[in-house]
Amino acid sequence: MAARAARKPLTPEDFGRFLRWLSNSDALAVQEYQVIRSKLILYFVHKGRSDADELFDRVVDIVVGKIESCETCPSPLAYCYGVARNVWRAALREHDPDSLENDVPAPRSFESRMREQELTCLDRCLGQLSPAERDAVMGYYQDRGHGKIEIRKQLANGLGGANALRIRMCRTRKQLHVCIVECLTRSAN
Repeated sequence: MAARAARKPLTPEDFGRFLRWLSNSDALAVQEYQVIRSKLILYFVHKGRSDADELFDRVVDIVVGKIESCETCPSPLAYCYGVARNVWRAALREHDPDSLENDVPAPRSFESRMREQELTCLDRCLGQLSPAERDAVMGYYQDRGHGKIEIRKQLANGLGGANALRIRMCRTRKQLHVCIVECLTRSAN
């Protein structure tokens, strides 16, 4: 088995590119980085790896090298998870080439725990909104088809038009996103 080449340290410029890929806002990029780091460390620990920090560093190295090809990735977290899965498999091959025969997906319990944590944070963040904002968000995303259209018309009429409703929902979604990222970061630490 070939020995793994020593990692080249990540330059500040490369790390800056990685953060800008996560978000144009410095504060949001750092929060997003912390969420991704904590989730991937948990993923590697769940997979039984004692070198989770080093494996996370490998993921970042690989992603930084491929940022140009994934500018339009829908979710940096999802992309990093895919790279993490490949890094985990490569680490298994380095240690025991036959171990991939037992390669099974992560148990649903890990994914369901992460989802439960995200929903808990969402509930907490919704609770921090004013009753009017909370009702507007809940109404905006409830129902389907014709019922959804009617609810959105009512909300738009109450705010002065469809454009006002879209702006309000955009701002509220952003506020919820920041709150959820902060909550997940606190939960991971």
